[in-house]
Amino acid sequence: MENTVRITINGREYVVPKGMNLVDAAQSVGIEIPVFCYHPKMKPVGACRMCLVEIEKAPKLQTACTTIVADGMVVRTNSPRAVAGQNATIEFLLLNHPLDCPVCDKGGECPLQDNTFRYGRGVSRFAEMKRHFVKPIPLSDKILLDRERCIMCYRCVRFTREIAGDETLTVLERGSWSQIGVMEGRTFDSPFSGNTIELCPVGALTSALYRFRARPWDIDVSTVGTLCSFCPVGCNVTLTIRNNEVKRVLARENTPVDDGWLCDVGRFTYEFVQSPERLTQPLIRRDGTLQPASWEEAIVLIRDRIQETMVRRGPTAVAAVASPRGTNEEAYLLQKLMRTVVGSNNVDYTLDPHPAPTPLPYDAATGSIAGLEQAAVILLVDVNPIVEQPVLDLRLKKAAGRGSTLVVIGPEKTDLVRYAARWLKVDREQVPALARALVAAVVQEELVNTAFVAERVDGADAVLAAARALDLDQAAAEIGVSRAEIVATARLYAGAARASILYRRAAPAGTAAALVDLALLCGQIGRDGAGLYPLVAQTNEQGAIDVGALPDRLPGQRSLTDAAARQHLADLWGRPIPTAPGLSGAAALAAAGRGELGVLYLIGHDPLGDPARAAALRPALAQVEFLVVQDLFLTETAKQAAVVLPGVSFAEKDGTYTNLERRVQRLNRAVKPRGQMRADWEIIRDLGIALGGDFDYASAADVLAEIAVAAPIYHGLTLARLGTSGLQWPRRPTDGAGTTALYAAAERLRCAPLEEVGPTTVRG
Repeated sequence: MENTVRITINGREYVVPKGMNLVDAAQSVGIEIPVFCYHPKMKPVGACRMCLVEIEKAPKLQTACTTIVADGMVVRTNSPRAVAGQNATIEFLLLNHPLDCPVCDKGGECPLQDNTFRYGRGVSRFAEMKRHFVKPIPLSDKILLDRERCIMCYRCVRFTREIAGDETLTVLERGSWSQIGVMEGRTFDSPFSGNTIELCPVGALTSALYRFRARPWDIDVSTVGTLCSFCPVGCNVTLTIRNNEVKRVLARENTPVDDGWLCDVGRFTYEFVQSPERLTQPLIRRDGTLQPASWEEAIVLIRDRIQETMVRRGPTAVAAVASPRGTNEEAYLLQKLMRTVVGSNNVDYTLDPHPAPTPLPYDAATGSIAGLEQAAVILLVDVNPIVEQPVLDLRLKKAAGRGSTLVVIGPEKTDLVRYAARWLKVDREQVPALARALVAAVVQEELVNTAFVAERVDGADAVLAAARALDLDQAAAEIGVSRAEIVATARLYAGAARASILYRRAAPAGTAAALVDLALLCGQIGRDGAGLYPLVAQTNEQGAIDVGALPDRLPGQRSLTDAAARQHLADLWGRPIPTAPGLSGAAALAAAGRGELGVLYLIGHDPLGDPARAAALRPALAQVEFLVVQDLFLTETAKQAAVVLPGVSFAEKDGTYTNLERRVQRLNRAVKPRGQMRADWEIIRDLGIALGGDFDYASAADVLAEIAVAAPIYHGLTLARLGTSGLQWPRRPTDGAGTTALYAAAERLRCAPLEEVGPTTVRG
């Protein structure tokens, strides 16, 4: 086989992939070679010498991490020479390393401890006084450095340079006095700094939040695998729990999603879970003040006020807004409650306006996160992933390092500009016009994939005609980018074997439609590495869209006007589905200002907590007859409510999230809720039952089972099938796998009219 070689390790022959280093090759066949400096996601440097092995015909021991396997290679990892070399390395590393394991945060889960027991000598030949430093040194408010523990493996420095790309750490001094530190005049402010703690093979880098808080042997549960809840990437995490409190967040590698990394927001933002300011019981407004109440009192009061409003003002006077950080199960139950027992489509997941829909069948990314590594060209249209989807930023840097050509379009000099082949700097208001200009350039330069268009695309004739009529010179002058740059970018994108476009889902009107046209005319859709990524901003925004928490969309992203979809749900739910489009969250706030809302139910939203909006919205919310707020804390909005319900955090509930690539993943409860807190889905369930609806669910898994029936795109999804890695919808019935690329089949797709860009279109 051309892509494999035969090697012999410790007297046994193996077939391993060609081009692999010896450490990984040995591991692939179940043989461990000890390492410190080596990490599979970074370039090998052979700094620690722990992986010394004996290779036949080599005059001296070799570092396995820097040795590439060759056909016929004979390796001994346990020969007397190799063992002596490994023993010597451990001795030298312990020469100045303090033996303070009982007080070290790495104690009990330290590779140096493990390798010392497995590969070191029982007694050291070095008895000199160990070196001491002032400890610890704060590299930042999150990371502490104990210099005497450092073994100079350079993992942390290499991570900041090779992965994060910010080069915030470096090696100070020289020789035996070398030490890790921050370059003069700089701070360790990388948004990914916490990864260095996990990469450190000793206790040199530790978390300021976790230091001395727990040890591996005294934690309640060591491997509660769940999901980060702070952005739509959906990074996998493990929570360290002690005394029913979250003490630490660690990365839990799910390679297709997070590649094993976390951002600092996801890693260090967890103390709020055990905050003493959390709401722990329902509150009801009595005599002008919020006072503690029982769950029965709160549910009955909400039921009575909703029913009274429905009788007096009709079901359209009731509106509800789900949390975009809530689970799929919560969003699904809320829209079901509104549509079945209230009889209104006044449901949403956001208080912001929605963008105009594109002509594509689904409002979702067509590709996968991992698929971006296969893209030859990636257009980044007015996005800033390091702020809004941080770990996605690392994936894009990785793609650039592997040869992908990045093109940044927009007003901000994001960190990805340094990795980009070109930056088309334009004002945000001009981005839609630039997108249209790229379509025009593709058409006028005869770059259209005519075979793909003929086979797969409807509505192209009108777009082609409009594109030919567009004056590129005039457009370039108005946009502020030269015609040459526009044409060069169009050629780059159209000529790529695989190209992807990332843009904000909430982009100005016209942007998404033009980018869809660009992808369809160039045939850049339906393959791994070739697709469109409308980036959602909130944790489970994609899931809320999918399960129908929208005023004009039903579960499965089916239109409210789809009679067959309404009938399907009516049969499932046992109640007719209202046909009139409901109020969006933004429209509900406007209706409140006009005195048209009797009941407003907000979950996880605090519009009065935003100083920029509070002054305008406070009078509107004051006109709502009965405001219900379900949240973790007594927010500014909750202070104005008639009833406040205590919800739970991501660490205290079960359910599922759907990330920005359509991957449905499992959220697992790690902490028991305190006081009278209830899972949000349970609160909605109890309210649904009180209102006379069919809400007989015993668990979040029961709700997911119904979602799999109500939303065809989720068909076949169960907790067991999601496993630990999740699945991208829709699940393929042939093999049960997820779908990495939408529209790969020969289905026909439709272009959007290439019209003049107007104001933002608000749906609902």
